[in-house]
Amino acid sequence: MRLKSAIVSLSLSLVCLVPRVSFADTLTLTGVGGANTDGVYTYPYSFTVTGPGGTNTNVFMSCLNFDREVSVGETWTVDAYNVLSIPTSKLQGFTQNQFRADALLYNQYAAATGNATLTSEIQFAIWSIMDPTDINSANPSYNGAGAFDATAQSLASAALANAGTASAINFASDEVFLPDLTNKAGWTNGTPQIFMVDPPPSSVTPEPSSLILLGTGLIGTVGAMRRKLKA
Repeated sequence: MRLKSAIVSLSLSLVCLVPRVSFADTLTLTGVGGANTDGVYTYPYSFTVTGPGGTNTNVFMSCLNFDREVSVGETWTVDAYNVLSIPTSKLQGFTQNQFRADALLYNQYAAATGNATLTSEIQFAIWSIMDPTDINSANPSYNGAGAFDATAQSLASAALANAGTASAINFASDEVFLPDLTNKAGWTNGTPQIFMVDPPPSSVTPEPSSLILLGTGLIGTVGAMRRKLKA
């Protein structure tokens, strides 16, 4: 009887969780707090994040794209994923390794606190991973002695080389916000940029893969209870 109650409880728990996936998260760019380097703003970008879990304001993120644009006040729908659980269908032409490399670079911001020059170098290294061609062609100053200099290139190369072998713990709480390409409401500058944050805001929707893991974990718990009762 107790086992049946546990199974019913499990079913109700999953029913309560699944509808959350149908709600979208949104980002609203509220400001840019980073330095202006060679005419472009770098990390951090300030956001309001809205999702089923509520609303978080002044969430500071890093931008992963150089060749996309967003403006202050723009709001768009996003899919939120941990760097290690981005579905292949959501990669938008990029690779898992590129996202992981950007995450490794993002996690270097903490050590660069107070050093605007290094923060800018990290930002340009992140941009170079996703959009190297656009950075190199947009402005000659981004090569050589410019913003996309030897330091940024070295940071990017090291991140790409280490991303595939880095321990999963390096990406444990790196959250990526990918624009929902099926819902273009609110787009005012073409496809919005991709942003990254660590740790993820409490308001974001858990992605389906997390719900599946949670569900299988709970089912495993019920299975253990069954074995214990039989014993």
